[in-house]
Amino acid sequence: MIKPKLLLLDLDDVLVDYSHAIRCRVLAEMTGATEKYVHDAVFTSGLETRSDRGEFDLDTYMNLLRSEWGLSIPGDDFITARKQATRVRPGMLKICEQLSEQVQLGIFSNNAHWLYQNASQIVPELMPLFRQRFVCSGTLGAAKPEEFAFLQCVKRLGFSPHSTLFVDDKAGNVEGAKLAGLDAFIFKTEPQFIFELETRDLTLGALNAY
Repeated sequence: MIKPKLLLLDLDDVLVDYSHAIRCRVLAEMTGATEKYVHDAVFTSGLETRSDRGEFDLDTYMNLLRSEWGLSIPGDDFITARKQATRVRPGMLKICEQLSEQVQLGIFSNNAHWLYQNASQIVPELMPLFRQRFVCSGTLGAAKPEEFAFLQCVKRLGFSPHSTLFVDDKAGNVEGAKLAGLDAFIFKTEPQFIFELETRDLTLGALNAY
């Protein structure tokens, strides 16, 4: 297989562990609502999906939660809840630190533009490696698995599809990347991730034993 010039990674459940349940619990504690009510307001209502597609900014999101669901949440608290629900995977961070000597690294995540704007607060550990190449669907106005989203993402980062390797935990997103001309595979475990990279001439040295 061809050695990629850009390794483009999903964020949630690849580089970080992310929990809807924790996020809802934190927001419930902040508002006094039940976790189910918060989940319905944020996720079941479709507001989170619309935010992830770039339909509105964080202030508008908070206004909609207030007007449609009676939840008064300051934007800073909403960001804090996202941070508390997100934990960087130390093993993946170590792998990426070594990979950074061989390939350019980037993130493409189905998340809102406000997450990108506050990434240094939400995932500060990732910023040294990914700050310059961090793309969210809300910024593009298009989301995975759409072919257009992948094409816009790699164009924004200054790479071509055929020089990019994309890794995601969702099969549908991987298929979308392939249809857009990217090399891609599904993330399952860190050892499997390393194996797939080595088939593309990206070597991890001592981390093979990880």
